[in-house]
Amino acid sequence: MPVTKLEQVLEKLKKAEKKTIAVVAAEEIDILNAVKKAINENIVRAILVGNKEKIQKIAEDINFDLTNIEIIHEKEPKKSAYISVKLIREGKADVLVKGMVSTADYLREILNKQTGILPPKAILSHVTILEFPTYHKLLFVSDIAVILQPDLKQKIAMANYLVDIAHKFEIKEPKVAMLNCSEKIAMDYQNSYDAAIIATMSRRKQLKGAIIDGPMALDLAISKKSCQTKGFISPVGGDADAIVFGNIEACNSFYKAGVYLANAKMAGIIVGAKAPVVLTSRSDSDESKLLSIAVAAFTG
Repeated sequence: MPVTKLEQVLEKLKKAEKKTIAVVAAEEIDILNAVKKAINENIVRAILVGNKEKIQKIAEDINFDLTNIEIIHEKEPKKSAYISVKLIREGKADVLVKGMVSTADYLREILNKQTGILPPKAILSHVTILEFPTYHKLLFVSDIAVILQPDLKQKIAMANYLVDIAHKFEIKEPKVAMLNCSEKIAMDYQNSYDAAIIATMSRRKQLKGAIIDGPMALDLAISKKSCQTKGFISPVGGDADAIVFGNIEACNSFYKAGVYLANAKMAGIIVGAKAPVVLTSRSDSDESKLLSIAVAAFTG
């Protein structure tokens, strides 16, 4: 049966073999709170890389028992990122989690051609999973954080990543909407061309494992009533499992509106590397951080 709630991921992980997360520059209270909850939920093991004294002090403040948790002492966040990525590369950890390190330094170590964990010619992308109280299933969207203005090749990769993650959630044939401001192909708007090309590739089985259609506006992707009102006929219309957005502003705004205005739960991971990567915002809730760690472990 498909996973329909993010909380179900936690329950599945409790019964599965435990993955190990490597936390970069772990001396940060919010991420240590999330790791504490993940350990207490018995869903992962953890290696904490960072300033040991600060980690121990924060752990004491939040009542986090570190007795059986490995800590690798490294005061410099950049070096902490290097060590954590090396743990992934050597198979000693399965998931990378960002702590008190800049996003630029974090990604730089992941992308390093000699010592990083990005396969040749691979494309990094961010997948966000949203659980809306007003939608009938989980919604997988891309990209809120990594690809600014995706070209056709990147949109194909984004669609494939969404499909791969949806399959991990036991959705056999996810329905993917290629989003645009309209269902009509505009002669002077590249995004609508790209959506039509990818939809055609899907119909001709060049892209497998999903039903992909577009271009279509957001209301047509998620509302059957809008499809009926506008006479829009599509195998995806009104029932999308996943949405590929045309640019980062649109996707990021959609996710934030969902979380702050519609009480959506969310989890997000970066995909495309040799292991799932957790990159949460400082403003994300403790629950979102926990769920992101869980999704990374679940899909890795």
